[in-house]
This record gives sequence, C-alpha cells and structure tokens, in this order.
Amino acid sequence: MKKLFTIIILAMMVLASNAQTTKYLCEIKGIEKDLTAGLKIVFDFGNHPTYTIWGGLNGKQKLVDEKGDEIPFNSMVDAGNYLIRKGWNFLQAYTSVYGGSAIVHWIFYKEADSPEKALEGIMTKDAYNKKQGKE
Repeated sequence: MKKLFTIIILAMMVLASNAQTTKYLCEIKGIEKDLTAGLKIVFDFGNHPTYTIWGGLNGKQKLVDEKGDEIPFNSMVDAGNYLIRKGWNFLQAYTSVYGGSAIVHWIFYKEADSPEKALEGIMTKDAYNKKQGKE
C-alpha cells in the first residue's frame, strides 16, 4: 500500500510539473495626439504591426468592448489599470522616439496556458473586425 501511495504521489508530481504556463507579453504604447490634447494609446500583443506606413500608431490596435466601441483611456495609468484588472502584471516602462515623436512604452505580462487564455476579456479593434467578418 505504501508503494502504491508513493507511486501515485510521484505520478502527480510529474503531471504537475508538465502543466506549465507560458509568460505572454503586452506593450502599451502612448504617443501625443497631433491636433488635440492627450495620448493615442494602442496595445501590442505581438500579433499585428503597431505602426502604420506613415509612422503613426495603428488605430486597429486600440481596445474595444463587446459591441466594438473603442474603450477610451484617459492616460497610460488608466490603460495600465485596465490590464491589471484583466490579470496582467506590470514589468517595465521606457520611452523612445519614432518619427520625431516621443513614445511611452509600458510592458505587462500574464502567465497563461495559451495566447487565447491570456487575452480572455480583451479585444483589439482589428480582432473585433475579423470576428465580425469586416476584414
């Protein structure tokens, strides 16, 4: 009986070690809007280009709700808090210059079994349009 119990415990330990999650990353990018106050904020999950051919940030990478309406973010902190509510963790922040404009970058991560699990409850405008058959 002790041998059977030991074998069962060892088997459970092996199975548990194989059920590992992967760390998925998201980058929030913020750039000052050209003609109005505030930031244009986009989310980069690594699956689509975030820059347009004209050097701006791609609006298709903005987040939308279940109706396809853009979710307005007042600031980078507002966008970061949104990801945190969705289970993401802050990792790093830095700035860069692209096309003569300063861009603020915040990196977040989430451990999940798959990219789909990591993105549960989050949808970009591009993903929404594809789901609706608009592209």
